[in-house]
Amino acid sequence: MLPDRFKAAVGIASRIFACGLGIATFAWAAYGLPIAWRQSSIEQIAGHIIAGDQFKAKALAALALQLDTAYPDKWAHPSAIKNAAVTRLRILENAIADGDQKTIDGQITKLHQTINESLANTPADPFLWLVLFWLDNTQNGYNPEHLKYLRMSYDLGPNEGWVAVKRNRIALATFPQLPPDLSEDAKSEFVRLVNSQLYNEAADILVGPGWVFRGVLLAGLKDATELNRQLFARTVYRLGYDVAVPGVDRRDQRPWD
Repeated sequence: MLPDRFKAAVGIASRIFACGLGIATFAWAAYGLPIAWRQSSIEQIAGHIIAGDQFKAKALAALALQLDTAYPDKWAHPSAIKNAAVTRLRILENAIADGDQKTIDGQITKLHQTINESLANTPADPFLWLVLFWLDNTQNGYNPEHLKYLRMSYDLGPNEGWVAVKRNRIALATFPQLPPDLSEDAKSEFVRLVNSQLYNEAADILVGPGWVFRGVLLAGLKDATELNRQLFARTVYRLGYDVAVPGVDRRDQRPWD
């Protein structure tokens, strides 16, 4: 039999422990749940950004404020930091398109920090290496030293569709400066986009950053399947561009088909 005083002490200690556990649980809920909620909402937004959805400037401005409080380093999951990188990149791209220098200056530094944090957790992510290549070129101008980041992106994720769409656009923007291995990667990637039936994305790239190099890119399509070449050609014709796609008779194509 335990002495009554000992029983009482055990009972008090148990109540203190239970009370402390309850306070700790409440504190975690008060602190952790808002972070989890914010990260979940940004994860959804990042998914829409990856899918190519557009956001209004006001919505992006609100996102920028949310990102500043949503990711304390020691709590953020690596995937959450990546979602932040995706979102910050879109904010920065839009600011550059709008000529919003104040937002550009603020977001470049924050995106660089987010990319470095994310790569420290997930160094095998091809998207993050791609963004680092683009960011360093944007911030500091083109430098051959930056090519190692683009090469890492190709080595780690040569066939990831949504990464390839963005990477091909970025690679072709610096195509004349690319060494032979990376220029081959960019040309082969363009063919893979067509063979993956990403006709709209490939057509936008061709008439955008790839237009100056259209002869090289179109010649490479000889390695695409006949059906994919035909459907890609039709997509380009519908944009109002008359180009020679290997094996496709332009006379048989009509913009209104």
